[in-house]
Amino acid sequence: MRKLNCVVKRLLIIVTVVCGGCSYPLNPYLSTISPTAGYRYSVVRPQPTNDKPFVILAFSGGGTRAAAFSFGLMEELRKVEYTAKDGSKRRLMDDVEIISSVSGGSFTSAYYALFPERFFSEFPERFLYRDIQGGLVLRLFNPYNWFRLASPDFSRIDMADEYYNDTVFEGKTFADLLKRPRGNVPFLVLNATDISINHRFEFTQDQFDLLCSDLSGVTVSRAVAASSDFPVAFAPLTLNNYKKECGPLPEWIGPALDREQNPKRRVAEAAAAKSYRDQDRHFVHLLDGGLSDNLGLRGPFQAVTTTDSPWSILNYANLGQLGKLMVIAANAKTTKQRTWDAKSSPPGISAVLGVITGGPMDDVSFDSIDMIDGHFDSMKQLARTVDSCNKRLAKCPDAPSIVNPLTTDFTFAELTFDDIPKPHLRRCLQGLPTSFSLPKKTVDLLRETAGYLLMNSDSFNDGMKRLDPSWKPWEVIIDKNLIDEVCGPEE
Repeated sequence: MRKLNCVVKRLLIIVTVVCGGCSYPLNPYLSTISPTAGYRYSVVRPQPTNDKPFVILAFSGGGTRAAAFSFGLMEELRKVEYTAKDGSKRRLMDDVEIISSVSGGSFTSAYYALFPERFFSEFPERFLYRDIQGGLVLRLFNPYNWFRLASPDFSRIDMADEYYNDTVFEGKTFADLLKRPRGNVPFLVLNATDISINHRFEFTQDQFDLLCSDLSGVTVSRAVAASSDFPVAFAPLTLNNYKKECGPLPEWIGPALDREQNPKRRVAEAAAAKSYRDQDRHFVHLLDGGLSDNLGLRGPFQAVTTTDSPWSILNYANLGQLGKLMVIAANAKTTKQRTWDAKSSPPGISAVLGVITGGPMDDVSFDSIDMIDGHFDSMKQLARTVDSCNKRLAKCPDAPSIVNPLTTDFTFAELTFDDIPKPHLRRCLQGLPTSFSLPKKTVDLLRETAGYLLMNSDSFNDGMKRLDPSWKPWEVIIDKNLIDEVCGPEE
């Protein structure tokens, strides 16, 4: 009996020791908000000037498929050079100011922001060719994690965060991003979804100000884990929302809450921001960013269209500091071919869950594209209208001309599998799964396809020619043998 008691005591000690770490990592408390400190656009990047383009990249969700596709875009983009106004040669990659990403695309953007010098040489082996999904399963079946997962304060997403931290991001935090020289790398915006208010949540200090929390003490892996926290597969990722006094809410929120004076979208944005200071919100629960913005375009759209955004681009346009704005989106959205309607039996639970989780993401994607593309078209049309009026007024000697307030040149280029001209390859890539494990050849095919789509994008080419009339795209040929190996021979 005494031996049995000793065994029980030892087991209790082991469980106590192991479960001492059975809690999610705490995001640190911030006692005082400082607009000149923390991971903010104004801290990370110098003020833009109108003598070079302001480039924004947006990377969609889609697991390894999205990570490989966005990586292929960056591989091709780093080859793009143009002649600046002063006659010097510039790389367009050096003009990238912001990368906004979701889910699988966040692995690519975060790794580039942390390790730009070794990004192109290391990222494929570090992440794209790695069986991330298999690694997560091995951790799930590790007995050490069984005790931890039994705790209500530690879940599968916390375990995934640890795995990403150990194998991909080397324990780096947002404080490490702040240590880089100002303007050395683009401003990183990793997007998740706050499921309590069904609203986009970005890992920037401006967002964390609302929580009275210091983003500098948060690991980049945790932000990526939240951004790629696919529902059902993982539990929501939790952040602490501190109720101590740290500073007032941003000034725009109060006026924006006036429902009679503001559009519904602005009121909704203000209400979402204000909700973090509500007395009953002690925690924030996050899921995949694709639930609210599967292209990473919502943040840039708000920044381009309003001065409410903490990293408002419209502010710089109003000050005449934005000559050319280029937005390039890597959209790895797929189009699944359903066979359910061929038989009377209804789809199974897993199939229905796939529609429930993926359907809203596709709708949000279409909305995001329509919003930003439509806004750019409207701005261009308005500028043309003013110019047309001035031509007519020129015929009247005494009539003053109209000052055209729209001096920014807009370019929006979306790279999508839908624009692949060959049906065989298009259907092949549209049918790829959303997982964190793809064969090496499939990854390579996605990389080549991204380069092909960039060089064959009419919007991108037109924007580059307006930037540099002598610029010409080059031919990118996707390896036919690679297509045959991944997709099978064309029938």
